[in-house]
Amino acid sequence: MDRPLSSILSAPFKPQFHVAFWRSLWVFDKPLEIWWRYVFGGGDYPTTYHVRTPIGRIPATVYSFDDVRTLVECFGKIDYPARADARLIVDVGSNIGLSALFFLSRNDHVHVHLFEPLPANIERLEENLRDFKDRYTLHPVAAGVEHGSADFGWEPTGRYGGLGLTDLSGTIRVEVVDLDKRLGEIIRDGGDIDVLKLDVEGMERTLLDALTPDLLAHIRAVHAETFGDAPDLPGFSRRQWGAITQFEKPA
Repeated sequence: MDRPLSSILSAPFKPQFHVAFWRSLWVFDKPLEIWWRYVFGGGDYPTTYHVRTPIGRIPATVYSFDDVRTLVECFGKIDYPARADARLIVDVGSNIGLSALFFLSRNDHVHVHLFEPLPANIERLEENLRDFKDRYTLHPVAAGVEHGSADFGWEPTGRYGGLGLTDLSGTIRVEVVDLDKRLGEIIRDGGDIDVLKLDVEGMERTLLDALTPDLLAHIRAVHAETFGDAPDLPGFSRRQWGAITQFEKPA
């Protein structure tokens, strides 16, 4: 996939680019190859890279240029930071499992709840997380504000898809859960959530607005791809990190 020239030329001037570049030299086994793909697109897929993490080197398989972008965003740019002592994380919009790999590799005991409704993504997610089967719970559903079913748009790379996005390559009918209620169940069974990550292609603001104060009292951090369109969350500080709004409670 070719990237627009304007995107290539503007990238080095963004602070997130510098963080991602220098960190990538340490965490990836083939950083220059990854950055060539990230900046210019192209390359043969699927391919597997190894990533240095707090629990050792782990494999991560990418299936497209878009997956390379996700890999750099998660492990290089650190779009969704998690503390080293994290115990419970919820990943909404898990895609092929690259963000989950980041969360699961922060330590050897964290448990992650994954929300991903697209069958093709789930198959790749399960392959990427094959070494962590006992440390994640998969919810093969879309997150919404009420229970039911809805049309879910998708495109071949699997990176872009969401509820109501019917102008993409295809549409499937998926189960939808009330995220606020499901999070309440997760907290009831597992305790406080260390990180809630939201990447749901345009539904982030809707889901953030629906989080109740009682629920937020049991969440330590929320990271959402909002492109700056995010409400204030009482009790949280906020930082805009590129497209990601990172909410954190004081330590």
